[in-house]
Parts: sequence; structure tokens; C-alpha cells
Amino acid sequence: MAEGIAFDLVKGVLGKLGSTLWDKIGLLRSFKDDADDLRSNFSAIQAVLLDAEERSNAEKESHALRDWLRKLKDAAYDADDLLDEIQMQTVLRQQRHEVQNQNQLAEKVREFLSRANPIHLKFKHAMARRMKALREKIDKIAKQRHDFGLVGAGPPRPAEFQRPETFSVVDEKEIVGRDGDKEEITTLAQLAFNDGRVTAQQRFDLRVWVCVSTDFRMKKIAKPVISAAGEKCDDLDNADAVASCLVRIFSQRRFLLVLDDVWNEDQDKWEKFKVLFKDGKKGSKILATTRSEKVSEIMKTTEQPHRLKGLSDADCWTLFERRAFKEGEENVYPSLVKIGKQIVKKCGGVPLAANALGSMMRFKIRTEDAWSAIRDSEIWRLEQEGTILPSLKLSYIQMPSALKQCFAYCSIYPKDYEIDKNDLIQQWIALGFISSQETRTSMEDIGNEYFNDLLWMSFLQKVEEDDEQCNGEATTCRMHDLVHDLAQSVAREEVAVIAGEESTEIPEGCRYASIYGRFISRIPTTVLRRLRALQFGESASLIMTFYSEAKCLRLLDLHDSEISMLPSSIGKLKLLRYLNLSSTNIQELPKPIANLCNLQTLNLSGCDEIRTLPKSLERLVNLRILDLSGCRSLTIPDSISNLQSLYTLNLSSCKKAISLEPVSHLKNLRYLDLSDLDFLVTLPESIGSLQSLRILNLSHCISLLSLPSSASDLQNLEKLDISGCRKLCELPKMIQKLTKLRALLNYNCLKLKGMPRGIGKLVSLQRLPLFVVGKQDRVEHCAGISELEHLKLVGELEIKGLENVTSPADAKAANLVEKKLQNLKLEWNDVSGNDDMEEMDAVLENLQPHQNLVNLVIEGYAGGKFPSWMMNRIDSCLPNLVEIELVYMPRCSSLPPLGQLPFLEVLTVQYMPAITNLGAEFYGDDHTNMFPALMTLDLSYTPVLQEWVTMLTVDDEEGRRERVPIFPYLDELSLKECPELRPEPCLPASVEDLTISETSSENLSLILERATPVDGRPPPNRGLRDLTIEECQQLTCLPESLRGLTALHSLRIWDCEDLERIEDWLGELPGLQCLEISGCSSLRYLPAHKMTTLTELSIHDCPLLFDAGGQFVDTSVDHIEEVCVNGR
Repeated sequence: MAEGIAFDLVKGVLGKLGSTLWDKIGLLRSFKDDADDLRSNFSAIQAVLLDAEERSNAEKESHALRDWLRKLKDAAYDADDLLDEIQMQTVLRQQRHEVQNQNQLAEKVREFLSRANPIHLKFKHAMARRMKALREKIDKIAKQRHDFGLVGAGPPRPAEFQRPETFSVVDEKEIVGRDGDKEEITTLAQLAFNDGRVTAQQRFDLRVWVCVSTDFRMKKIAKPVISAAGEKCDDLDNADAVASCLVRIFSQRRFLLVLDDVWNEDQDKWEKFKVLFKDGKKGSKILATTRSEKVSEIMKTTEQPHRLKGLSDADCWTLFERRAFKEGEENVYPSLVKIGKQIVKKCGGVPLAANALGSMMRFKIRTEDAWSAIRDSEIWRLEQEGTILPSLKLSYIQMPSALKQCFAYCSIYPKDYEIDKNDLIQQWIALGFISSQETRTSMEDIGNEYFNDLLWMSFLQKVEEDDEQCNGEATTCRMHDLVHDLAQSVAREEVAVIAGEESTEIPEGCRYASIYGRFISRIPTTVLRRLRALQFGESASLIMTFYSEAKCLRLLDLHDSEISMLPSSIGKLKLLRYLNLSSTNIQELPKPIANLCNLQTLNLSGCDEIRTLPKSLERLVNLRILDLSGCRSLTIPDSISNLQSLYTLNLSSCKKAISLEPVSHLKNLRYLDLSDLDFLVTLPESIGSLQSLRILNLSHCISLLSLPSSASDLQNLEKLDISGCRKLCELPKMIQKLTKLRALLNYNCLKLKGMPRGIGKLVSLQRLPLFVVGKQDRVEHCAGISELEHLKLVGELEIKGLENVTSPADAKAANLVEKKLQNLKLEWNDVSGNDDMEEMDAVLENLQPHQNLVNLVIEGYAGGKFPSWMMNRIDSCLPNLVEIELVYMPRCSSLPPLGQLPFLEVLTVQYMPAITNLGAEFYGDDHTNMFPALMTLDLSYTPVLQEWVTMLTVDDEEGRRERVPIFPYLDELSLKECPELRPEPCLPASVEDLTISETSSENLSLILERATPVDGRPPPNRGLRDLTIEECQQLTCLPESLRGLTALHSLRIWDCEDLERIEDWLGELPGLQCLEISGCSSLRYLPAHKMTTLTELSIHDCPLLFDAGGQFVDTSVDHIEEVCVNGR
């Protein structure tokens, strides 16, 4: 990390040299003299470093200067190692003193250690020799600074980062440029991985996103696919096993597979890969992105690839302006706008460059000189270095020096690697990139700021965000390819990534390395001795001599590696601050691990085999992060209470019962994860003493009955997660004291009787998924619905117990119309004792939600009519609705005009016993645009529903009568226990997937007759493809009307207990490939031998199809590729 980082490194060394520690530890006089000279030389060098780094970036002929900077950094690293080693030895001596004090030998031991101990004297002399050699090296480097004519400068002014508020909802107005592409982009957006139309109604059985990059191996692609499908493959190194697993996963699923950033130009690899998903269901999509025309040519089918062009200067300016200026500020600085537009012309139409430059300029002083300096920078005139954009290089140069270290280190990850934010911050801390000198701000908070700064500057890109906090903060990120190239460029010889079989030359100055595979032997011993960080990827294993050589390591990441034990020599890595052993087969920690007195992060998550921790672990006085999640066999020792520096403790899924009393002694703890502890019934009262605690996770503690009253004393708590605590009955009565609480996550708390009175005073609360309105005469200290009034809730909200709201005024006071919710569920549980329909109607009328609502569920409403905001103005009151569920409304005899909702995609109508027809009022007044987006419809348990009009006759522009389809895009239709239903004149022609349940054989036959459009011809390339018939009693044979479904691809028959035979004519259906029959106990005849088009046959619980020996009666199934009988 040669460019722009030396300043911060020298600054850190100077800070250590200025410490009062050296006066206390009794080092030799010569050491102190050399240390004073070293400090003087480093101070002189620091004064000219900013000028040196700026020149090294701007001058074409700067090789000598860069070489001088490299030598300086090497010397600074050596100084840092030496000073850390001395400090470490001091801590160890203090620990020995404490042990001896306990044995009442304090005076003798102190005298022995300070005067007579030959080991200590040897250490003093060794340190003095190393300090002298280092001082001589720095003397020479300091004198060379005059050769370059460097001038002094003051310390860099810290940039004032002015971040805008972030939200999880993307505004379409934020999409800039490429207007000519919007038709195609909209088409692609319907397939986009996280589009609401994909996720809301599960249009795809399987969605997988794979960042391919240059690694187009089956194993790389298989891992996320297998994980997303919930499958397992025991041997990912066996190509045949992986291929078989993928074929099984893709077969008969409608999948969306996104292959992002593909660089494979080997057509044979692509052809072999294509075979794996050829049996996917119709509607499956593969979306590939690439920057290579050759890749595009190899992968494309009959469709032309869509090529995105660069942005126009005007569009680039729009992006730049949003980043560079606060709202309205551009009007205050017209001269800066002019210069800004000149800068934008240098972006080359690259959005990333426009965003990065705009972010940088936001931090610049608002003067023409400052902005002109950027416009006229030498960087623009230098020859472009490979793919490194000058605009990105310039943004990097202007970056604060502390950020430069953090950014350059990210090149240790391979391209397209998904980086965990919290883990990255811990690595920054371990490597000393984040200073602990600011006593009021934790290093984690500073790291979080650095991370967000890099996001804001577009040097990191958000992948996932913390939905639970609703603050839009990223939890994982990755680097754009072009940014990764820049990071590699500025890191240069200091970072090495060793992956694949090809030989990788490791530079002598390498300090940070990552290894993917079994290539540790490639690191020369001379490099190993200087390494500060070493990360291991898949299938990595260490050689035993490693621990004796890599004594300068601050960071060792062995997660997912093959190790099962750590040798005692791990204790020699005494400068180690970060040790990640997660998801390994480690069985125990050696006792010498206690020698790692600098260790700050210890990650043992997912180590199923580990059973105990050494008692000596309590000597890790600097330990801040301890992750024991998933250590299911581990017994947690009480001595954990001695780890007083702990900031984060994760005990999630530690299945062995433990006492939590010791945990309450960890006064500095800010994050405590106790989720998924099956044995936990309550927390100790002493938990209230954790005054620094910000996050407490108790989710899925299925035995938890109550929270102690002292939980209300956690006045710095920002997030409390009790989701899935199914036995929890109530919350602390004084919860109003938690004034900093932002998220109270209580999903699936099924036994909650109500919310504590005063919850409405938590004005910082943004997330409250469940609000239970308790019955006032049964639940003491229970909050009414009106306490929602001042809560600024976002995201989702389920209100249960609405039968206990007897005052429409209280419902109005809840002020739902002002809460920017996306998902809302309104639930009445028991209305048997309330016959006041007018009161219930008025309550629902006053619960009108915000117009941003996306999903609405109303369940158990016993009023007689829907509110006006649904009946008269639904398209203006709820214009953004995508999904609606109307469940169990015994008195409602008609439905709102849902057909007018422009974005409604999923509609569920269940348990509506009074609904008799779906007619004109259901569709609304505008007959030219009814249900324009609906794709999934579920009509269940509507016993008197008869008429369902699916086409209307209207006058066209010339006055001629024509039929208009009402559901132009309906794809999935489910009809359950609708015994009287008659689609008129036919089922919607667009339906491809039909489920019919719990109806008579006569009604089944009628519905299937109407599955063909009125003109008898299915639309091109469409028609019913997937049919499920389930729980149709008295059905003895399949109806003849099924023969007309010539496009049928898949047929499932479940739990039709009276079905006796499958007719021979089923084999005449030309497209039938999959047949599944389950729970048909009377079925005797299945002519599988006549079903010549079948490729998959599955039979479960059909005993009469087998002879006494358990053999399938019809033995002629050899032509069927896959036959599954009773799960085998």
C-alpha cells in the first residue's frame, strides 16, 4: 500500500514512540537515546510526506521517489513491529506479576524480574540492538528526503463527510439516463433478482445469484445453487456428483439464475454447463452480465444481448450534482457548477466515475481554486494504467489518509467477493488502521464511519442491508471490478492473492496475503516473517513450521479450512490480534493461546467439535470480540466474566445449558447474542447492569417465559430481538425507560397478551413488527392502540387483537395513515361477543394506511362492509399495493374494486362465506384496464361463490362490441373448496399453473372444460401446463375434459382417496412429462407403459399399485428417466 498510506503509518509509529510506556519498563539507556533519534527523524519525514505522496502520484518520472517511499514504509513497518513486541512483553510481565502477587511473592519476583532475570536482560539487549539498526536505517532515509526537494506541509485537514439520509426504498426518479434503454431495462427488471414482482408471490421456485467473475467452475456456481435450494452435496470436489445434484435441483423447477460478471470465453465449458438446466420448467430464466463481447456471443440464445451505452454528459452531471451539492446548494455556487460540468466531461460516461467524483467534491472547500485544482490535475493527463480510470485514481488521492489504508486492504479479497462489514471492520482494527486514541468513540464506531464513507464514495457497493434496523445500512458489500483494479494498483507489492494453480510471484515487500487452496508453501520464509495478515480460503491447510515463522502476524483467518487442531506454537504469534477459526473441526484450544495477550477478536462460530475452553483464556485481557455461535457441544466457563474488554459476545445456538450470571459482569459489553438457546427460561436480574449494551438478541429462545424487570434499566439499548419466543407472555412493564430503542423485533411471539403501557413514549422506535391490543379488563398495564400515535414506524406492522378496540377514535389516534409502512396486517381474533357492526366498520375506516403500502392483509374482520378507502378510492389511497390477502370475513358479501389497482400482482381471498359472485364492482369502473398486473390468484373456502366473470363485452372506439379479458397476465390460479364456482365464459387464457382442491368430480370436470379459451385455441406458446388436483373425494376416474389440455406438462394428483384408475388416454397428451400421484389409496390401475412422453414418475402411498412383494404392478417403466416410489 505504497501510495498515500505512508503518512498514517508514520503517524502511528510516532504515537507509539511518544508513549510514556518506555519510561516504565526499564529499557537500556541506549535504547531510549535511539528511540528519541528515531522519533526526531520520523517527525522530520512526516513533515514532507504529503508532498512526497502527491508527487509520486502526479509525476510521470517518479520511480526514485516511489522507491524512497517504499523503503520508508518498510522501515516504519519494522519500527511498528519492534514497538508492538516490546509492548507485548510488558503486558506479559505484568500478568506474571499479578500471578505472583496472588502467591504473596510480589517483592521477590519484581526484584528478580527487573535485576536478576537473564532472560529479561537478554531481551533488553536484543531490543537495544534492533533499535540501533533501525535508527541507522531511518537516518539514511531521512537524509535522502533532501534529494527530492520536498517541502513541508501541515497535517491533512480531515474531510467532513456529509452523508445524506438513506432509505431501503428506491425511487424510480433516482434512475438516471439511458432513456432509450428503458423499454428493455423494464423487461429485464421483471426478472431482476430482488424485484417485488419476483419475491412477493414466489413466481420462481428457485432464485440464485452467482458472482462468477473469472472463476467459471462448476463448483463455484454449484455452491450458491445448492444452498438456495436447501439441498446438500457431500462431495463438491467430485464433478459428477455436483452435476447430478444440479440436474436434480433445476429439473422441474421454474428458476431464475443470475450469472453476474461472466468472463468465461471457453465455449465448451458453457455448452457443458447448459445441459444441467435443460429440464427446468417453462418460464425459467438465465440472466448473464458481462463486459466481454466474446462472452456475450458465446452465451446468447436467439435473443440479441442488451448493450448499455455510456451516459451522456448531462446524465453524468445529474449523478455528480446529487453527490457534490446539498439540495439547492448548486444555486448558491454557480461558478462551481460551471467547473463541475467541466470535470464531468472527463468521466467518459461511466456512472461509477461520476458518483465517485461527486462524492469527493462534496468534501471540498467551496472555492473556485479548490475545484479548479481537481479539474486541472495532472492525473487527467497521465497515461491510463490498464483499467484504472483517472477519475477513480483522483478520488482515491483526495481520500483522507486513514481511509486509504482501509480501502487498499480490501484488495486482499478476490474480485466479486462478498465482504461482511463487521468482519472487515474488525480486521481494520486488528491491523491498526483505526486509532483507539479517541476515547469517546469506540473503534467499531469509527470503523463503521469509514465503511460508510467508502460506500458513499462508491468505492464499496452495498450487497445486503440490515432490514431489521430499517436504516438502510449495509451488512455486506463488494467492490466493483474497476475499483478492485484500483485497490490492487495502490496496494501494489504489499498485498498478494494466491489462488488457482497458476504460479503467483509474491513480492518481497508483501505484508498482507490471502490463499485459496493448498498453496501456503508458495510463500517464501522471508515474506512469511514479515506478514501482518494472512487469510485462508477453501481447502487450505497450514504447515506446522508456519507458527514459528510468522511472528509479525496481527491477523490470521483460517475459517472453513481443514484444520482440526492448533499446535501449542500458536502461542508464539504474540502480536496476533485477530484469529478466525470458524467452521473448522477444531476440538480444543491449546493452553498457550493465553499468551496472545494482544488478541482482540476470537471467532469460533460453527465449531461443532469444540467442548471446552481453557481457563487461561481469561488472561486475554484485550479480547473485544468473542464469537462462540453454533458451538453446540461447548461448555462456557464462568471465568468468561474476567474478559472485561469484551465488546461483542455471541453465544447463539450454544445448546449446553450455561449460567448467564457471569455474562452480567461484562460491563463494557455492547452486543450480546443469546439467540436460539433452547434452555433459556428467563434472564438473571443482574442483566440490567450491562449499561453499555446496545443490542440484545434473544430470538428463537423457545422456552423463554419472561424478561426481568431490570431489562428496563438497559438505557443505551437500541435493538431488542425477541422474535420466535413463542412462550413469552409479556414485556417489561417499564419498557418506556428504553428511550434509545430503535428496533423491538417481536415476530412470532404467539403468546404475547398485549403491549406494556407507555410503549408509545419510545419516540426513537422505528421497527415494531407486532402490536398486540390486549383486553383491558384481563391484561394489567396494557397499552391501547392509540399509543401507536407518535411512533414513527417503518417497514412492517401486524396489529392483533383488534376486537379489543371498541373506540373508533382510538383507531384514528393510531395514525396509521402517516406511518410509512410497506406491509400491514390487521387481525381480529374473536368477535363472537361483539355484534356492533357499525363500531367495527368505523374502526376499520379509521385504520387507513399510508399510500406507500405494498402488502395488506385483513383477517377476521366481522364488519358488514369495507371502508371507503378501499371501496371508493382504493386506486388513489393505495396506489402501490402489490399483494392483498382478505381472510375470514363472514359478513362481507362483496369485494372492493381491486381490479383498478395498477400494480396488484397477488390476490388471496379465503374463508369468505358470504361472497356469491365476482362481478362488475370487483373490477371497478374502468373496463379498459382491469387487473393489469395480477399474476397469482387464490380463491379458497368460498362455499357459495358461483359466478366469476373473466371477460367483459365493451364497445371499442368505433362502437363495435368486443370481449376484453379481465386478467391478461394471470399465471397461477388456486381454487380450493369452491364447490359452486363457474368461470364465465372460461378460465383466463393466460393461466399456466392451476390447482383445484376439495371440489366435486362434476365441478372439476366443468372447470377443466373451461380451461380452454372460448375460441378453442390457446394463445401462442401458452396454455395450461401445470395441473394439481387434490382432496377431491368421490372422484373415481379423471374427467374426460382433461384430454383437451394438450399443452399440459406436469400433472399432480394428491389425496384423492376414491380414485380407482388412470385412463389409458392420459398417455395421449403430447407434452406430459411429469406425473406425481400421492395418497390415492384406492388407485389400482396406472398405465405407465402407455405414457411414452413421461420423463418423471413419482408414486407415494398408493398401496394397490403394488403386488404382495412390493413390486410395481406395471413393470414397463424403463422408458421413464426418473422413477420415484415411496421416496426411493
